[in-house]
Amino acid sequence: MAPRQRTTNNSSSTAANGSSHQSGQTTMSGAIASTQQTPKGPRTQAKHSQFDFNSMSVQMLRKYRQTFKLSVKARSSKEDLVMAITRHFSNYMVDEVDTIARFLYTVHSNKEGKPSFSLI
Repeated sequence: MAPRQRTTNNSSSTAANGSSHQSGQTTMSGAIASTQQTPKGPRTQAKHSQFDFNSMSVQMLRKYRQTFKLSVKARSSKEDLVMAITRHFSNYMVDEVDTIARFLYTVHSNKEGKPSFSLI
């Protein structure tokens, strides 16, 4: 296992793969992330996705494109969809406090113990 390189805000470092990262903080997984403070709490933006969108089916990629209304043609190739989705996913800001609060509300309000949502 290669040692992780630690970066601090407004610095630049070169990772083991030779790519250069601009400002951010190293998370436990080694991914670079930045945090913005909002009135509700911190929002985190991952700079480099750890998720491999190439492993997803074209049907799933098209559903993601449709759900998030990405500006990619409906019949784009898998490669084009992966590039657009990776770009969107890496720029997507998550309000951590709101996400955790909604998750806890959903778990506590669900009396039957079954998920109130479907992953499929």
